[in-house]
Amino acid sequence: MRNKRVRGFLISAVTLAMASLTGVGSAAAHSAGPVSAPGDKCRTVYAKSNKGYADVCWTWYADSQGTYYGSYWGSFYDTAPTDGQWVILQATWNGAGRWVPVKSAAAGEDFWDDYTGLKGLTFRACTNYGYCGSAAVA
Repeated sequence: MRNKRVRGFLISAVTLAMASLTGVGSAAAHSAGPVSAPGDKCRTVYAKSNKGYADVCWTWYADSQGTYYGSYWGSFYDTAPTDGQWVILQATWNGAGRWVPVKSAAAGEDFWDDYTGLKGLTFRACTNYGYCGSAAVA
């Protein structure tokens, strides 16, 4: 019970921090350079050591400021459910300077959110203990 409360608090704090950083929503998409047409992509991102993964899809649209907005969604999968760890979806983008946790959930749970005003973005999966895998590359 205590872990769920701490985890819920952590997710709430991360969501609040992301909302203040991005202005709306809390996520990222990957753009491999100038994108003039709308797009969408799906990838599976894995945490290290077979701890779990997330299937994530996202859309992007260019705005008049040269940045992008869109949505992202997917599902989490915990492949080691008895180890006390869970999967966290992280994102980074131009100007972030670091990886930022954007979503976390139990195995099989879905997520969905919007983002705006971002560019040069990508996702990766980690556990709450830091086992981060490779980033989703477009």
